Amino acid sequence: MRRSFKLILLVFSLLYGITNAFGQNEGYIIGQLVDTEKNEAIPFATIRIRDKAVGVISNVDGTFKVPLEFKEIGEVLEISCLSYQTLLVELSTLMENEVNIVPLKSSTFQLQEAVVSAKIKKLSAKQIVKIAINSIPQNYPQNAFGLVGYYRDYQVKDKNYINLSEALIKVNDKGFDVHDNFGNSYQLLSFGLNTDFEVDSFAKQPYDYERQNKIVPSAKMVNDGGNEFITLSIHDAIRNYGLESFSFINDLRTDFVESHSFRLQRTTNYKSQQIYEIVFSFRNNDYRAEGTIHINKDDYAIHKLNYYLYKRKKPGDKSSAVNANERFSDGFNKMTGELLYHIQSEYARGQANKMFLSYISFYNKVLVKRPAEFKSKFVINLEDKSFKIQVNKVPAELDKIRTRDFKVSYRNDAVPIKEFWFQEDERTFIVCPHVGYERAEQLLKGLFLERDNLQVADVKYSYRDIKDSLGNKLDERKWEYIHQYREFFVQEATLGHQLISENEEMAKNMPLDSPKQPVLRDYLEGNYWMNTPLPNIQN
Repeated sequence: MRRSFKLILLVFSLLYGITNAFGQNEGYIIGQLVDTEKNEAIPFATIRIRDKAVGVISNVDGTFKVPLEFKEIGEVLEISCLSYQTLLVELSTLMENEVNIVPLKSSTFQLQEAVVSAKIKKLSAKQIVKIAINSIPQNYPQNAFGLVGYYRDYQVKDKNYINLSEALIKVNDKGFDVHDNFGNSYQLLSFGLNTDFEVDSFAKQPYDYERQNKIVPSAKMVNDGGNEFITLSIHDAIRNYGLESFSFINDLRTDFVESHSFRLQRTTNYKSQQIYEIVFSFRNNDYRAEGTIHINKDDYAIHKLNYYLYKRKKPGDKSSAVNANERFSDGFNKMTGELLYHIQSEYARGQANKMFLSYISFYNKVLVKRPAEFKSKFVINLEDKSFKIQVNKVPAELDKIRTRDFKVSYRNDAVPIKEFWFQEDERTFIVCPHVGYERAEQLLKGLFLERDNLQVADVKYSYRDIKDSLGNKLDERKWEYIHQYREFFVQEATLGHQLISENEEMAKNMPLDSPKQPVLRDYLEGNYWMNTPLPNIQN
């Protein structure tokens, strides 16, 4: 999902929903890239200041922002993207305090030409991919290099950005010859939670598979000891071509070609260079994967890897989430299946004609189990041998509640319920067990005996059909789909290594928002900036 081309100030219908959101963008020129033929936004295009090493990547809605100071000194933007013509735009032609529409024109070649070219070289799509992977040592920097970029971690709920954290991060990479993300060093130049966007603390919490508060459906997010930025870096299969990256690419060098099928789709264009666009697929009983890989026709450098993994739909599959329709979405668009994750990384040429990361984007679906809206507090009353159930709301249709609606067990044995009544002033049910049953006598004796070793965990309780006036069942926790994104957009890439003192280095095993993380705010001099998205997501 990247493109690029040339600027004309036009108003397209797709922009009708973009509103004035310039309060947080004062001091910036705002633009949006649009495909001239499809009238669709163009995400992940590279926007750089011409003849300088700094720039940004367009957001999922095609928007981008550039500091106003570059306009004031007469700079020119160079916009480039796979499958689009490269475009030069004078910043002096762009307006302030409004979204400038930048239409880009596609630049593709026919499949016939791509096939002929491949046949001349007597190569199949699979062979081209294999050559490209084997050529990584020649095309990417083997020695130390540095990156500075804009990192963001956010979620999408109800088509709105939430929990948006942003950072500027410096990476000192030892080079592709070193296969170890933890061996690299990093600096936080800036970090913060953007409170202009909704903060949902429950959805923001770490994954919790034990209590099922937050999980990745049909998968598990394994913590290898790194923070969220390290997690993102590990999923760059090109950079980590000698390591395990993610299922089902695994080790790009040894597993990818053997486990996937490939087909040459067309030849496209990037900065006047012809690029093979190859589609691939994989499937087993539970999952299917598909995607594209873009490879330079001349030196077989990999420009882009785009990987989707779906859960295969099976008979009886269903979802009980309150927003079950989001099961087949990535937060922005409807998908052809249940997308579990989507990882895309793109590289571009830099110093010494080597390939450097332009951006990496990692999406995965999340299920959170929200706390109950209608909830209870269960208390064992040893004095009168009953149960007190306090609720936060008066139940609806009290006259229809029956003893069978209370289910209590002790050490896996059901406790028979004789009667109950509701104390409305205290919002409390008094539930009395049936002491007249011989089989329950010993059970109740053990349950209500006052002693130090009474294990609360031995008592289980639930409710059958007790609801509040809104239809919420008592103690029912509801699943909700949330869409999680982590992205890193490189603004500057240079060869060479800079020493980082130990007290300035990012702690790789500590969350970015930890108060113990060193943040070098005084390092910034205006060369790098946050490419914060506009608040409204367009359909």
